[in-house]
Amino acid sequence: MKRLAMVVLTLALAGLPALARPAAAFDEQAVMVCAFKRALAILTCKEPDKYSFVGVRDGVYVFNSFFAKGHVEFYVQLNADRAVFTSRAWEGRMPAGRIVKDYNGGCVNVLVDPLTCSKFTSARCCGSQQ
Repeated sequence: MKRLAMVVLTLALAGLPALARPAAAFDEQAVMVCAFKRALAILTCKEPDKYSFVGVRDGVYVFNSFFAKGHVEFYVQLNADRAVFTSRAWEGRMPAGRIVKDYNGGCVNVLVDPLTCSKFTSARCCGSQQ
């Protein structure tokens, strides 16, 4: 009986770490792209779907959108938990935001100061949102 109790206790304790595991892995780059599109929309008073993801060049996320009088590239440079947004169209303006990753929830939130004309206040994306 004592041996059976030890086996049951061992099995129960072995199952505990499984309960504390984080959520299943998520496609972090896809979620980051979604959050960066939303952040760009906040910073330019546009819709997120107006930005096309071009790719990652030397660790810099590159987006393209029609802005002012033509198509312009926008860049998102990462520095630890900060994202710096740049574009030649902005003539030196470089807004930045803090990247908050929620690995358990599979979410990324980029905290930027919204412009008054922006329809969005949150640059949060989760899971496989696009």
